[in-house]
Amino acid sequence: MSAEAFGALQGALERLGDTTVRGPLPEGGGLGRHVLAHHGLALGYSWDERSRTLTLLSVEREP
Repeated sequence: MSAEAFGALQGALERLGDTTVRGPLPEGGGLGRHVLAHHGLALGYSWDERSRTLTLLSVEREP
């Protein structure tokens, strides 16, 4: 992974804690997906509102 892609990944993870960036998830939490199209990456994550915790579940290459 390039330094630029890693920086974008870090920035995306920081922003995903903000509901205006991540968008609504199913009631009670759930799984989300965020695409970094410029870098060909897709992030799978979960958000626990009660503890306000973001958990990164996967980083996948997007064609």
